[in-house]
Amino acid sequence: MKSILIAGLLATTFTLAHNASAAPNGPKMRDHAPGMEMIKTLSRLSLSSEQMDEVKNLVTAFKANHERPDAPPKKPEMSGFASLSESEIRRFVETRMLKQHEQHFAIAELRSQIYRLLSESQRNMLTEFEAKRETKREAAHGLKRGANRGADRSAMRGQPPRGPRLPFEELQLTDEQLASLETLNATFRETRFQHKVTMDALKDARKALVRSGNFSESAWDALYAEYKDDLVNAAIEDITHKQATYAVLTDAQQVEMQQKRENMDALRRLFSDN
Repeated sequence: MKSILIAGLLATTFTLAHNASAAPNGPKMRDHAPGMEMIKTLSRLSLSSEQMDEVKNLVTAFKANHERPDAPPKKPEMSGFASLSESEIRRFVETRMLKQHEQHFAIAELRSQIYRLLSESQRNMLTEFEAKRETKREAAHGLKRGANRGADRSAMRGQPPRGPRLPFEELQLTDEQLASLETLNATFRETRFQHKVTMDALKDARKALVRSGNFSESAWDALYAEYKDDLVNAAIEDITHKQATYAVLTDAQQVEMQQKRENMDALRRLFSDN
């Protein structure tokens, strides 16, 4: 029963952190979310009664001292990207990242406190679990890449998709528009890969700091400062790419796309209210 209680506390707590950086599709708590991975891992470490009590105290204190964070500034819809200037994009990105940075520190501090409760053998088990999980993730990603090699334009024309889909698949695009989108995506592919490399490096550095004996707010801030320019530039490049893809549409297609998005949002609100 106590382990169930701890899992419930952790689920709520890590949901707060996950919501702070949720994707635009919504703050859904999926099995692969970082918080759920932490919950599953801790449940496999055979925590003692004393450790369970300590975890409960830490999580309870965390929840008492940290209100559920407001949702981060929502990324503009496609139609909003077109009108944003470079300075407006930068201001939006920096504001969003600063808020996320502050929220991420709180959950990182909790992770560090929980990690210090673990024995040496439990820490080794944790490392082993994570290595296995990463191997499975890489294998699954490799299979996905292989399946995507057969991608073509079928998804854009109402046929069953056979690979990664280009944006605006619900619109009837011309061959020229399809070619332009494919060129933009191909050009941005290397940039996107470099963004992932940066994010993976930051993720590893954060985990190492959390588990070191030197974790502190100043160390967390210093790490963020080290990566800040790369993160900001990556986010700006992503929005700029979206601006370019949206510009491929005609005025009529842009209006149609906006109407479809508004209808979809209305349906989401309708069902979420129920």
